[in-house]
Amino acid sequence: MLSLDLYLLAMFLTLSQASNIIYLENCTYAIDLYKQYLNLLWSSNDAHTVHIQAVYSLSSNQTLIPGHIYTYLSQSVALIPFFVRCTYPEDFSSKSYLPFTQCSSTITNFLTKSNHESTRTYLKLKPMLRMSQVPLIYTGEYNLLLSNCSFQMKSNIYQLMPYDIFTFRIDYESSLDTNVTSCSTCNQRTTLCNANKCLCRPGTIPWKLYQNKEYCIDITSNCSYDSQRCFTSQSNLILTNRSTTFLLILISIICFLIILLIFLFWCLFRNTSMTHTFQKQKDHSSNQSIFMINRHERTPSTISTSDSTKLSDFNQIDQYILTNEYVSTFYEEYPKILSDKNNGEVVLILA
Repeated sequence: MLSLDLYLLAMFLTLSQASNIIYLENCTYAIDLYKQYLNLLWSSNDAHTVHIQAVYSLSSNQTLIPGHIYTYLSQSVALIPFFVRCTYPEDFSSKSYLPFTQCSSTITNFLTKSNHESTRTYLKLKPMLRMSQVPLIYTGEYNLLLSNCSFQMKSNIYQLMPYDIFTFRIDYESSLDTNVTSCSTCNQRTTLCNANKCLCRPGTIPWKLYQNKEYCIDITSNCSYDSQRCFTSQSNLILTNRSTTFLLILISIICFLIILLIFLFWCLFRNTSMTHTFQKQKDHSSNQSIFMINRHERTPSTISTSDSTKLSDFNQIDQYILTNEYVSTFYEEYPKILSDKNNGEVVLILA
């Protein structure tokens, strides 16, 4: 609120400092711009009245689009440019439109047929669709009369002639599930009208835009129906980014599963190998019943004559043990030390 008061004060001081008022002559609506950027339903012969159909904007639109409907403070408002050109002064004759900043406005609500008193309306200048300083009006479904419009440039105020009155009639497009009383309320670019119903043209699809209602969206490759409400132009980048993200996630999951599978195969192979090795060791040990532990390993080439005598004595002891004393010891504890020679140098154990 404070910013608005400061803006009005600055505007008042600016206008009070300007000394010259120059009246603009031969002013008309720039009909070619309305045809190019908006749904123009009708224009008067003197180009002082235009009937415009406002359309609901895609939520993916990050910039303001002329002729589109936006939600502001839970209310829907149409963004309508004020394209007016004049031939005098000659400095402005080559301009497509003039940067008006304020007008006297009168609103007629054609739904309630009520008139409002004339008020001073300030237009906002914003860049839009490669155009700079476009004068914009936020309005509802109204008949809007604009007069005494003006703007300042340097020390001069340029103003419309008192009799120059410009009229807007703003209609909102009808949704697909609405019974229309006039086909003119169907979107003139993307829909057809049949049996009091709006139907999508070939090359368009229904899409929920406002209050869960469906409207037709252009999906042609070159956006031939409506370049400002087209999925091809507005959503290709979004869809491409989403597809790339999904593909990266999918590749990451596949790589993780491959690594996990390789790890499981390695664990299975290692477990099988260890089990096989353990089984071989068990089978080998079970085949030995009596074994000797020798402190000094000797090969046949290094065995002396005395060693041979000792081994023959051990063989006799073994034969004695096996044939007599320990044959019937099936239930005795094993392993059992049978004998040792030379202070434990050679030990015989029965397993």
